[in-house]
Amino acid sequence: MRSRYFRCIIVGCFFLCLISWSGAHKFYLSVTQLNYSEKEHSLQMTSRLFIDDLNSLMLKRYNIDAHFETKDQHPMAMQYLELYFQKKFKLFINGKSLEYRILGQKRDTDVVVFFIEATGVYLTDVQELEVYNALLTDLFDEQQNVVHLKINNQKKSFLLMKDKPSGLLKLD
Repeated sequence: MRSRYFRCIIVGCFFLCLISWSGAHKFYLSVTQLNYSEKEHSLQMTSRLFIDDLNSLMLKRYNIDAHFETKDQHPMAMQYLELYFQKKFKLFINGKSLEYRILGQKRDTDVVVFFIEATGVYLTDVQELEVYNALLTDLFDEQQNVVHLKINNQKKSFLLMKDKPSGLLKLD
């Protein structure tokens, strides 16, 4: 009788654990840091995106198994990613589009860090900087993109989402 009672408690606890885990969902987040280099007159950026989200993106948008940051990384993965970035991540200075390029990437546990640079930026000409970051919002409705700006002594952070993909920094 006791063993049957004990089994019922164990099975009940097991199902309780299963039910509590079934409501869990993934958190979708990217973090981008923009810093101005006065020495190089450039915006230097790092953008951190989860590897599994990038791999899902490549499969759904471009029909490739990207395998980011593994020995099996698809040879076209970075080219497709650069095309995607050009559509979904934009910089504007005084309302005019600013070109940038992805310099490289590295793995940091379950994240890929992209190194990005926009050159030819002179602060004396800049009154406002707008950042448009809709990365992965077309794939995940819950996607949140945090952007941290550090220009001169001004710091500002934005939480950008599908319904608010842009943030604006007005320089003093």
